[in-house]
Amino acid sequence: MLELHGWLTVSETYKDEDNYTDETLEDIMRQVNRIIENSGTQLSLQYMNGTPFLTTLLCANHRTNETDNIIETYKSIAKTATGSYGIIYLRDDEDKEHYNEFQIYIFKKGECIYKTDDIFSPCIPTIEDDIYKTI
Repeated sequence: MLELHGWLTVSETYKDEDNYTDETLEDIMRQVNRIIENSGTQLSLQYMNGTPFLTTLLCANHRTNETDNIIETYKSIAKTATGSYGIIYLRDDEDKEHYNEFQIYIFKKGECIYKTDDIFSPCIPTIEDDIYKTI
């Protein structure tokens, strides 16, 4: 099974916005909307208190292109709107290298940092029992 939980607060820049024109900031958001439209995903920007954000939950029996499209979309948005920040937690129990751990994609200052989780991982025994050990 594959489990993906993600959120991204979208912000045009992490730098002083006084150095940007309204037109430049609007252009960045147009680019973000194009990235989402061309992503091949069902993602859409939501607004809360005037701030755009993405939230994503994907649970599937197997990994498909949709998983990679979501991750690439978050990366592209973070690179374009460099003030964006958020996280994707991914668990894929069919991944030969990472089957017993969550993978984390951290987005901040236009970058994506990848690491493996040490809070919920290793999944067995941290959040689940080893059913085969008790048989």
